[in-house]
Amino acid sequence: MPVKAGVIRAGARTTRRGAAETFTGVVFQDPVITAEAPSRLGGSVVTFTPGARTAWHSHPVGQTLFCLSGVGRICFKGEKPQVLNPGDTVRGRAPAWGAHVSDAEYNEAATGG
Repeated sequence: MPVKAGVIRAGARTTRRGAAETFTGVVFQDPVITAEAPSRLGGSVVTFTPGARTAWHSHPVGQTLFCLSGVGRICFKGEKPQVLNPGDTVRGRAPAWGAHVSDAEYNEAATGG
């Protein structure tokens, strides 16, 4: 079935708050790309308030993160946290969620940036 062409206006998208099961702190998610079969491509602008973070998770099928603004942090299992700056891209995989990131892990000194 062909995908219908058209314009989705910014006001037609609904901002939602990130679920407590996968985020610590206040996080907002704004869908930008919604997958339509046969595509699996989807995308959201995710905004983290200061101190907010995701739970530990992995991406076995793939995911790309692009830092639009602000300064963030990313950490891969067994590695030190790294600073993310606007324009930085992170390639990963589809999520398999784990435990929440502790305050001690979150506050560990970061490299780069």
